[in-house]
Amino acid sequence: MLGARGWLVMLALSSFDVAAADSKAAVVEQKSQTVFLNTKTLKFHSLSCEWARKCTRNCVRVSREEALKRGGVPCKVCGGR
Repeated sequence: MLGARGWLVMLALSSFDVAAADSKAAVVEQKSQTVFLNTKTLKFHSLSCEWARKCTRNCVRVSREEALKRGGVPCKVCGGR
């Protein structure tokens, strides 16, 4: 039988596993997210960002992962999310 301390350790470890799985899912989701990349400034924006709507010439729709590979940096307003 586990004492009170043993149960707390078990609970902490199981909570850690769930948090780690959630963070891995968030990383996968972030990489597959579609963003607008301004090919001239290399800033990328979420699809709903006010600056993405204003970008009419040099913006292309790519995955967040592709934007980062091209040297893109997240928008200061939306964070590219």
